[in-house]
Amino acid sequence: MSFVEHLAELRLRLRNAAFIFIVAVLGSFPFVKKYFVVLIRPATKAWAVALHGTPATFHFKSPTEPFWVYTKLAMYGAVLVASPLVFWELWKFIAPGLYKKEKRMALWVTIATATCFLGGALFGYFVICTPALTYMLSFAETMGDVVIQPTIMMEEVVGFMLAMLMGTGVAFELPVIMAVLGWLGIVKAKQLWKFNKYALILSTVVGGILTPGPDVLSQVLMAGPLFLLYNVSILIVWIIERAARERLAKLAKETGADLLPTKDD
Repeated sequence: MSFVEHLAELRLRLRNAAFIFIVAVLGSFPFVKKYFVVLIRPATKAWAVALHGTPATFHFKSPTEPFWVYTKLAMYGAVLVASPLVFWELWKFIAPGLYKKEKRMALWVTIATATCFLGGALFGYFVICTPALTYMLSFAETMGDVVIQPTIMMEEVVGFMLAMLMGTGVAFELPVIMAVLGWLGIVKAKQLWKFNKYALILSTVVGGILTPGPDVLSQVLMAGPLFLLYNVSILIVWIIERAARERLAKLAKETGADLLPTKDD
């Protein structure tokens, strides 16, 4: 294909992807209220615990706030629904320029990335959000004549939940990133293991950055899995290195050449 034909093909794929996304957004609007209820479920559970069974109450500060909140949820819902089809359109443009090995590698990286992100988001939804929100809402109390009660806006609770799920999803991409770096030979398992004693401190810092809440509990709940994922990454990189050494040993045996890396390598 010529350069102009490549541009025409790219325009076609982008047009199809945009059309799929728009249709998914329009199809998500009838379900936005259900999206809202499901998304804030950890917040409603935390509210019931922290405020002793009081029904959760969320407010909006302007007449247009609910509309924009629901529109945002429709767009996020459309991303989840349409992403496989959008990726397929982009893949049909990229795949013809890749070798078979590169296609297989790209497929595995894509599946692993999606799986780790989804797993991280689910971990944040089911494990981190409710305890973190329970702790923060527990500051609501009555002190004599003073009553402290939360007034939470729709946009704020949705923003908190989306930030939490996004942060945990990104954090769980660590094994994929390390595996790719190990496959490229940029990092070594021995180097990662030597850095392990600093990884716990770094996990705590990153956990504090990725969690939107200022409480220590959510940071600790994030730091623990991050440290565990770092050690899982070491194991994955070691397996990749071992497989690479076995391939080199097999090739060296077939060719008679010394292809095995030295200790310095």
